[in-house]
Amino acid sequence: MSESSFPGPDTLCEDCGYALKGLSAEGNCPECGLAIAASSPDLRVGPGEGNQVDLNLVRRPRTFFRRMSVGGSNAPARWFMLKMILLIGLCWLLWDSAIGSWSLEADLFEAGLLVAGLYLLSYVEVLGVIFFGRRRGWRVPFALAERVVCYACVGWMPAAILMGLTLDRYMAGDIDRWMHRLLGVWGTWQSIEMMVLIGCVAMLWFEMLVWIGVRQTKHANAHTRAEESDNTVSQGASPVET
Repeated sequence: MSESSFPGPDTLCEDCGYALKGLSAEGNCPECGLAIAASSPDLRVGPGEGNQVDLNLVRRPRTFFRRMSVGGSNAPARWFMLKMILLIGLCWLLWDSAIGSWSLEADLFEAGLLVAGLYLLSYVEVLGVIFFGRRRGWRVPFALAERVVCYACVGWMPAAILMGLTLDRYMAGDIDRWMHRLLGVWGTWQSIEMMVLIGCVAMLWFEMLVWIGVRQTKHANAHTRAEESDNTVSQGASPVET
């Protein structure tokens, strides 16, 4: 990116959202003091490939989302989410088959239900991010919210394990027996309330990753269309009017 294009007309401080138009790239944000250069979209080089994505998300989620690009196609993020959720479904299918508690048809149905449920909950989360982002004045459109949630879905793994094991023991009747022995009185509503509580606890890592991702991208700067046109011209091609 050329020096004259940064800060651009839509450039915000990525920490506080202060408009940086007209300021020097060598200065600091007048609002929060962050170096203006730290808000450059050139620093958002995007996630790594394959296992590197998983490792960075688990070990350094703040750095991962701080460096995540916010422009371009969401196809890689969607593919990552697809692989992660299918892996969770496969692991559950293998586990359920190994303990031999259901038929193969029932195991396949249960695994498919789990995969569909995680997809649905992920996009419900996307809508929630957009809603709260707008209320707080953050720059988080659908595409960015979807990208954050797609990568944060690695947090579904411990949630699926915990909920899967709990559901399996519940269907086997073990939880009702254990709780009845412990408390003396235990009914259907208590079981439902306990499952909801365990589900909320299981989602904490996923929700934490989403929150970190949104916090690190709420004022993120993408490369502008004008800059892309400049790059096209420099390569000897004619810019396309849009």
